[in-house]
Amino acid sequence: MKILNDLRLKLERPNWALDPELALIDAILNENPKLYQVIAPDIVELNKNSEKGRQDSPTVEQVVRAALYKELKKLDYRELEYAQEDSRICGMFIKLEGRSPFSFEVFHKYISRIKGESLRLLMVEINRVMMQEEGVEDGRSLRTDSTVVETDIHYPTNNSLIWDCIKTSHRLLKKLEETGKIKRVRNYQRQGKKNAFKINNTKKQGEAGGDI
Repeated sequence: MKILNDLRLKLERPNWALDPELALIDAILNENPKLYQVIAPDIVELNKNSEKGRQDSPTVEQVVRAALYKELKKLDYRELEYAQEDSRICGMFIKLEGRSPFSFEVFHKYISRIKGESLRLLMVEINRVMMQEEGVEDGRSLRTDSTVVETDIHYPTNNSLIWDCIKTSHRLLKKLEETGKIKRVRNYQRQGKKNAFKINNTKKQGEAGGDI
């Protein structure tokens, strides 16, 4: 549970306490540097002369963290450039470590090379580390919201209910047929649909005639 212990220490600091989500992701990345390899192939060609990065170039780690920050905060590249100076959390998360902020052109050059699938996979891996390796969740069960929501339904006339019964019964009989427990099922849906259509039209014509 080292990540959770690191997170507790981070949240004791005023800056990280303002954004616990970033604090958690920062703790996970610090303990799992291998996660950067999910995105590294997309951008390594742009900066392959130095793993630590030149003075004017971000490291792979900084690019990945900047991409995550941009995605989580829904920023464009100019807003990301501004956030480095405006937000101490942003600077800490991207690990500027006292160096000058990167320009939006630099971020665009690197982050635009990251494939959407690579970023999605990185987020999946971050969640997997947190939920499984840290023992928070084993992923074997799912909790869903079963709140009842009001919605429109078709008026339950006798005709519509009979048609629904025909469709449902045929579907269930087909499943039984596939198991081999019953012989070939005859399909009455075509005739049932025709009858339902005729009944609906007959009703409408009677209503129209009664209004005259």
